[in-house]
Amino acid sequence: MILHTINKVAGLALCQHLIAADDKVVLLEDGVYLGLQPLAFSICAIRLDVEARGLVGRLKEPVELIDYSDFVSLCTEADKICSWF
Repeated sequence: MILHTINKVAGLALCQHLIAADDKVVLLEDGVYLGLQPLAFSICAIRLDVEARGLVGRLKEPVELIDYSDFVSLCTEADKICSWF
């Protein structure tokens, strides 16, 4: 499993064709704005970043809000981590 982290909206265009069905995607920093649109894959978003941008309750389903301890767990489970800016 590859963990894709996206921290800017433009990062999605760089990686969306590389995301496999068993990969995980985490939105953080300004990347959480991507959760405002429907995406073809399930995603997680860092709760603190979503709250800081006033997006709680506005993200499309299925966005799972996670905290940093969940993020660390995902990082340790992943075979590879790719960050997209």
